[in-house]
Amino acid sequence: MSLSVFAAARAAPQLEALVCDGQRLSFSALARRVQARRGQFEALGVQPLSARPVALVVDGTLAMFECLYLCFALGVPLLPLHPRLTGPEREQLVAASSAQCTIDPSELEAVAEPASSAWDFSAVPEQHTLAWVPSSGSTGHPKLVELSHRAFLALCRADAARVPPEVGDRALLCLPLSHVGGLSLVARALSARRCCVAFRPGSAGLLASVPALAECLVAERITLLSLVPAVLARLLREAPEIAARAPLRAILLGGQACSPELFAAARARGLPVLTSYGLTETCSQVSTLAFPPPALTPLKQGVVGVGFPLPEVEIRIVRGLIEVRGPTLFSGYLGQPPPFEEDGFFNTGDRGELDPELGLFVFGRESELIISGGENVDPSEVEHALLACDGVEAALVFGVPDPEFGELVAAALELRAGPFDQQALFAELDQRLASFKQPRALCRFEVLPRLSSGKLDRSQIREQAAPRLLPVARGSRRAKA
Repeated sequence: MSLSVFAAARAAPQLEALVCDGQRLSFSALARRVQARRGQFEALGVQPLSARPVALVVDGTLAMFECLYLCFALGVPLLPLHPRLTGPEREQLVAASSAQCTIDPSELEAVAEPASSAWDFSAVPEQHTLAWVPSSGSTGHPKLVELSHRAFLALCRADAARVPPEVGDRALLCLPLSHVGGLSLVARALSARRCCVAFRPGSAGLLASVPALAECLVAERITLLSLVPAVLARLLREAPEIAARAPLRAILLGGQACSPELFAAARARGLPVLTSYGLTETCSQVSTLAFPPPALTPLKQGVVGVGFPLPEVEIRIVRGLIEVRGPTLFSGYLGQPPPFEEDGFFNTGDRGELDPELGLFVFGRESELIISGGENVDPSEVEHALLACDGVEAALVFGVPDPEFGELVAAALELRAGPFDQQALFAELDQRLASFKQPRALCRFEVLPRLSSGKLDRSQIREQAAPRLLPVARGSRRAKA
């Protein structure tokens, strides 16, 4: 197994490797285009097998993929930069990583493909760094997570063991390459010698591009897909017949907990959803539902389980928190002391439970737990309850300071078209949540801010919601708003 496009070209030269920018490239044709970029790297002074990364603006273009695969082959660590980062945000990451250079694919000149296929690229040591991936950045400044070739290769092997590859598999890339979910999909496709189809959302983002996404799934005969719950929900609503039209074998669903309602709706439509739990520090996956999915839905505390750990990955629960150990684990954070326990386990900071029969359940971040009047309130539980209410499109729950209770439960809501009946909302919540868990302050958004993956942007929502929150008194909450 290798993450070199040149090794793939030698092993399977005629297999389709990449669909991007209207072009269809075999592994051999892709390797020639990647080789053609080497002169540009040399002109920029890029040093192979260096500890210093190349900062690459991951805009999803064909030129970007050529540079990304070249970094993999040369053993040049990759620092993926989201194309919508501001100048100061980009500069902060480049400076923190001591990047060799910054490459914006939109500024690169076209290059001529070499006539020869005599590639002279040496194997990259597995312990060498493949990427410095910024953490999600939804709260505070992102940390740079060091991920080795060995960790990504271990993830590829484990993923192939959980969902065995088939001849003709085609994977759709719609997650951003600036996050580990998108990067791991590219690595998995390359290692398995399967085609990666790059889907570029419109300027309004992935959620607004769901109709085009659905058509791409059908037209490109996609069998493997990775999504976050918000995109799956929109896909079910706007293209409910997609299971009958696209040859999907597995939909890896991660990024946040999946509600029972969404999972049931996907099952009812015949979609092969595999709930998954992972993080940047583990190359995107820790635990994934069995394939094919079990007949009975694993369920606890209002969330769907994420199955059992991938092969060679170990999980333990310590004081209610998930700890992970295994070959997919990261090497460390840039400029910080080793974050591992003496026995090699890493504390994820996520609350969870490992059931011997049902597998792992993830209940959210420890840091997001709301303590109101001495009661612990899980924001994810409240969010799932809100999402099950009529008219609620999206919800984010968080705590706000209160002199009497310490914190109050607050909710930012994105509502579907039509009148909002607050009385009906809380009538439904009364059937789902204890009173101390129900929101005491609300804020309505036309559209909740999201990250490029489709996940809600927690920090932006909290910042924008704070001055707009309206209290919901117990005696007056039944009034229509």
